Amino acid sequence: MFVNKSLILFLLPVIFCPSDGKTAEEWKGRIIYQLLTDRFAPSGETPSQPCSNLRDYCGGTFKGIEKNLDYITGLGANAIWISPIVQNTDNGYHGYWAQDIFKINPHFGTKEDLISLVKACHARDIWVMADLVANHMGYPPNAGKLERSFNNFVPFNEAQYFHPYHSYIKWPQECHDQWKIENYWLANLPDLNQSHPFVHQTLLNWIRNLTGQFEFDGYRLDTAIQVPKDFWAEFRKSGGAFMTGEANNGPPPCGSMEYVAQYQGYIDSVLAYPMYWTLREVFQEKSKDFRASILGGFVDNHDNPRFLNLNPSTTALKNELTFVIMGDWIPIVYYGTEQGFNGGSDPSNRESLWPHMSTEHPLYKFIQKLSQFRKSLGKEWLQQKQLEVYLQSNAYAFSRGQIMVVLAAQEKTINLTIQNSPYEPGDTLRNVLNPRETFSVNSDRSLYVSLNSGQPLVLQKTVNQ
Repeated sequence: MFVNKSLILFLLPVIFCPSDGKTAEEWKGRIIYQLLTDRFAPSGETPSQPCSNLRDYCGGTFKGIEKNLDYITGLGANAIWISPIVQNTDNGYHGYWAQDIFKINPHFGTKEDLISLVKACHARDIWVMADLVANHMGYPPNAGKLERSFNNFVPFNEAQYFHPYHSYIKWPQECHDQWKIENYWLANLPDLNQSHPFVHQTLLNWIRNLTGQFEFDGYRLDTAIQVPKDFWAEFRKSGGAFMTGEANNGPPPCGSMEYVAQYQGYIDSVLAYPMYWTLREVFQEKSKDFRASILGGFVDNHDNPRFLNLNPSTTALKNELTFVIMGDWIPIVYYGTEQGFNGGSDPSNRESLWPHMSTEHPLYKFIQKLSQFRKSLGKEWLQQKQLEVYLQSNAYAFSRGQIMVVLAAQEKTINLTIQNSPYEPGDTLRNVLNPRETFSVNSDRSLYVSLNSGQPLVLQKTVNQ
């Protein structure tokens, strides 16, 4: 099937790097909670009101993360993905506008605060993934006089360290012009020239020192397609830790499977953006056809409108969350999804988590149940391949070992029969999400199931039969 070929391409990260640090296969045993450091929690008392100016710093810190690790582990996550840590130019609350790559962003805390956070995470068996940027620096002062502005950056304080200014490519007309993608300035941000010897070696030394000093378990590489692939291979080797890249060139055909997958030959894995765009079609924009393209990836992130902004259906969101958490990849949950956040485009999708950090929210409980169940299946289950067992316009099902996941694309009761299930005749299956629901396998190994009001199913064979 077409969907299976897509999943094979994306869900099995290519592991080519030396065996230093955590491998991609080991990371598949983790559930990552992505947070924006500035928006998660402050160091002191939690404000009673949410942040009102989402275009500037709101007050979240490393200490704020550390004091709320119970919230993260309670959700079922055992890894966190934090914002870029370096000092930024004005209003760089998100971390992607570097000013000095050798200094810690003082809004987030100190170097000692960051070391303390990582140590506290490791004491709880939480891995830490740091976001970082090697493609560009931040917006310089006097942006209208770019040739005079580089002296504000550290250490790249001269024009020779950057590509000549060009506004970014015309998308999607020029989306296949890789030279322009790598050399033109994305969002008018000064684009580093990784082929310059000083830039090249400085970045390699920088990532090596970051791993040595802070003991990060992995990195998320921002703007991966804007940097030459050969450089990423060297960067990965110098960093000595797992790396996943933001290889996002928009929806297919620009950001096709083939285009994104080529980066897996240089770093450990990529974020499955082609899958994200498909999930958006199926669940968020209410397309009713599971055949449209590939499936997989993540739900929300900091660059796109939240799921509930595009589709207010929590039932549809639960279906997509089930697919993401039970699928054959590294699940990523963006902060606030568990609280039903529904912000639109940046910065509205970067709300402060306070004062909404409730462990009783129905979506928090839902993710908690799924995450705990996935982890309870153990390492052997993680090696089980994902096999499509049902595909129609209104429903999709896959199996992984003795687990079957059935998803709905419509918020209404759906009845379906799955032929040739991976179970034996007479086996009884219970729905992990609602244990009162059970289903029996027929004598011909077919399975009749009902998705009440479009709610997803996670089926497990009952024991002691």
